[in-house]
Amino acid sequence: MDSINYIRDYLYNNDLKMAVIRDKKVIATSKDRGIKPIFDVYTMNHSLLKDSYVADRVIGKAAAIFLIHGKIKGLYTDLISDVAMDVLEEAGIEVEYKKKVPFILNREGNDLCPIESIARKSDNINELISGIEEFFIKVGMIKNEK
Repeated sequence: MDSINYIRDYLYNNDLKMAVIRDKKVIATSKDRGIKPIFDVYTMNHSLLKDSYVADRVIGKAAAIFLIHGKIKGLYTDLISDVAMDVLEEAGIEVEYKKKVPFILNREGNDLCPIESIARKSDNINELISGIEEFFIKVGMIKNEK
């Protein structure tokens, strides 16, 4: 079984939102929703992503940027935005998905996802991290340590 099928099946069989494997060994998993699992893996130890395969339920531009900078080999996702697909293909990353959409919506489905709005403003990884951290502080997902 190839690595993308393996990580996809692992994601579903364990009811996860995100999973990362390298050399058929699971190295990170999460049941958290949204960008947080990929954001945490990248910001805490992005070397975990190098040469890995990732499965995540939803991939927008921000997640794609983290995965590209993490130097993954392949990705499976249920839902991917057009721009995320474009940047991943441009980076030479193998991608399999269930559904592609023009953009990722917020949880209410009535506007652009706030993380997608942040990602639209910059392709710079450090600016992206800062913008997402500011959003997480604003919504109470992390504490402001400044």
